[in-house]
Amino acid sequence: MERADLKTKLKEYMEIPRLSGYEKLMAERFFGDMKKYTELVETDKMGNVIAIFPGTDKKTPSIMVFAHMDTIGFVITCITPDGFLKVDRVGGVPEKVLQGLSVRVGSESGNYYPGVFGMKSYHALTAAEKEKADGISSLFIDIGAVSAEEVRSLGIEVGCPVVYDSFYKEFLNDRICGSYMDDASGLTTLCQVGEALSLTPHKADVYLVGTVMEEYNARGAMLAQRRVHADMAICLLGAGAGDTPDLKGTNNVSLGNGVSVNMFNFHGKGTLNGNIIPAPMREHLKETAKKAGINIQRQAARGALSDTAYLQLEDGYVPCLDMGTPDRYSHSPMEMLDLKDLEKTGRLVLEFIMGIDEDFTLERFGL
Repeated sequence: MERADLKTKLKEYMEIPRLSGYEKLMAERFFGDMKKYTELVETDKMGNVIAIFPGTDKKTPSIMVFAHMDTIGFVITCITPDGFLKVDRVGGVPEKVLQGLSVRVGSESGNYYPGVFGMKSYHALTAAEKEKADGISSLFIDIGAVSAEEVRSLGIEVGCPVVYDSFYKEFLNDRICGSYMDDASGLTTLCQVGEALSLTPHKADVYLVGTVMEEYNARGAMLAQRRVHADMAICLLGAGAGDTPDLKGTNNVSLGNGVSVNMFNFHGKGTLNGNIIPAPMREHLKETAKKAGINIQRQAARGALSDTAYLQLEDGYVPCLDMGTPDRYSHSPMEMLDLKDLEKTGRLVLEFIMGIDEDFTLERFGL
């Protein structure tokens, strides 16, 4: 996929509202895009979109490569008599960036309306108020309505989704900044890989999957696995870069320096779950990256996990690998990535797939 096409695809995916649990618009778009590369595209009952690329050798282990279609955001919990909206978080939303933020408010019919998180005028703030960020329970959204009846006439009800407004900016040095890079970048990589697989014979059966509800409960990929029963899986989810002044020394990942690989992740916040790359996948990735001349940036992360935490427990154990395009400012309304890293992620995933043969071991220790 040419760089211009990659950039266009990323921008289009970033703009689609797709709160976790409300991914229909994204699922429809991703389904149509995968149809350009294979006729074998289906959905499961949960809403995962599964594109199938049959291999040439049934003795070769199959692989699922997936990225989540959903995003963080908000759900409406109350409509006040004078037409303001109270919301709660869906996923890991940083509350300190919300006041004055532009959002899109969804209706039950699928239409979206502009809104903004209200905030007290700066001139009316006390000294103490200027130093703190209000919690989500004290915030409200203004769509310009003057009554609850006007809000409901639009089809906006309690339980409807709210997402960040669409932002997309091109910065210096091939950096792109905007809303919901997570995981528009992974979905873009799936398109890059799908296009290549449609033109290149490969031994392994490959399943490219857009998953649902990662930000809600990280279980979408688990249900997709129950449909396809792949022998191994790659989750496309980039590591948070540690190259900004506030994160120096926390990890060795930086923008523009290649593909991020999460060697170890562990949530530890009540879930006691995570993923450690099994040795055969790790070594195959290292060898593939070396041959392709692509740098891999290793990360070990506590306080984070992906669908692989649960996917690996399916079918008696599914070897899993978390990798992707590094980003800055994760879960904020303005995430950032380097387009060169995005290109390399697609190339590396493709070469990883092409290198799988019948001798690839699925045993965790490679014994």
